[in-house]
Amino acid sequence: MLAAATVHFPYMTAWPERASADHRAVTRQGFDRIGRAIESAGIETLIVITSEHIVNLQPRMAPAFTIGIGASHQAFPEPQFNLDGRSRRGDPLLARELVDQLYQLGFDPAHSIDLRLDHGTMLPLQEMGLSDDVGVVPLIVNTLFPPLPTLERCRALGEAIRQALDKSRLGRRVALLATGGISHTVGAPGMDRNVPDFDREFLDALCGGDLPRACSLSDDMIDAAGNGTHEIRNWIITAAAVAPARPLVLSNVAFAPGWNSGIHQLMWNAL
Repeated sequence: MLAAATVHFPYMTAWPERASADHRAVTRQGFDRIGRAIESAGIETLIVITSEHIVNLQPRMAPAFTIGIGASHQAFPEPQFNLDGRSRRGDPLLARELVDQLYQLGFDPAHSIDLRLDHGTMLPLQEMGLSDDVGVVPLIVNTLFPPLPTLERCRALGEAIRQALDKSRLGRRVALLATGGISHTVGAPGMDRNVPDFDREFLDALCGGDLPRACSLSDDMIDAAGNGTHEIRNWIITAAAVAPARPLVLSNVAFAPGWNSGIHQLMWNAL
């Protein structure tokens, strides 16, 4: 099964000129390679494992995992990020089957026919050039409102997703895309930097196929690397779904001045 993971910070589309030409090129090449791989594999449905930014989840209702089962998904308007804002076709049959299978496997994801897609999903899809013919099933992970699902629970969810897809009777060609992370801060002091040592440690664990090591990070350690760093849960879910495959590193920039973040993109091709 094809899978990929990428950062989704909106500086990439809002202010591309702030980064160096080299960093822009590396990022562009990473997105292009993911997009070409999806097209070459004839992928019919992309499951996007992402967090979001107080668009669907709220403090009064924040399930750990929410799956979009709608026939289409509207974009949440974010014109300041230079995103196209078009709706994306869903895959309600696969999404409902996924929910049903996860119930049988001991998970109780929430579901919605009216999820809105913010930049966490729309930016990568736009930058990859994802065809409108590819259905999108969003899976939103609560990375905002504690208590958050544990890293081990996210790993178990990834394993369950693989089992559910293996049992699917629909015959879809499916790929997974994790978006978010890695270390970064949103709406608090520290937004001008990331923590390269944290990123390196986490990526070394994923690239080495060592999910127990990746899941050993405490929430305190993650918090110390920035409140947005909890989006590593999305990467863990995806890595677990394709384990024991190890990823190819598409981009690995420790810190991109102007974008004030690391640029990291991975791709797995698990048979």
